[in-house]
Amino acid sequence: MNLTSIPIMAALKERMSWLNNNQNVISQNIANADTPNYKAKELEKQDFSSILSNLVTEKGSAGSTTSMRVTNNRHMNTSGAMAGAESQAREVKGGEETLSGNSVILEEQMMKLADNQMKYSMVVNLYKKNVGLLKAAMGKGSGGR
Repeated sequence: MNLTSIPIMAALKERMSWLNNNQNVISQNIANADTPNYKAKELEKQDFSSILSNLVTEKGSAGSTTSMRVTNNRHMNTSGAMAGAESQAREVKGGEETLSGNSVILEEQMMKLADNQMKYSMVVNLYKKNVGLLKAAMGKGSGGR
């Protein structure tokens, strides 16, 4: 059984991938905190609507499609959203720079790293809970032997 065929598991996998890429970018910033002319980078924020659009059932598999509807002109437009794992690191604009031209603020990067770690732990816990629910449904959980 392929767990990524289950929409919630696919969404969690995509989120984990984005968080992993984000950790790599933050780690690179921290490693280059003293490198002259190094510009801090960050990933584009992951958009929930992009995750939903990736989970849309294709025609033929279930016979129908699901999509977000805009029923009011004040609703947010979700077209053109980037998928989390496909985001590219971009330079942080408008930040402070040292005399050597470095724009990494170590305290900010450490806060971003801690936040990323908390989010990753939350996704791992959700993943574990969903696997536990699947095991219980199949009778392989703690009480189904």
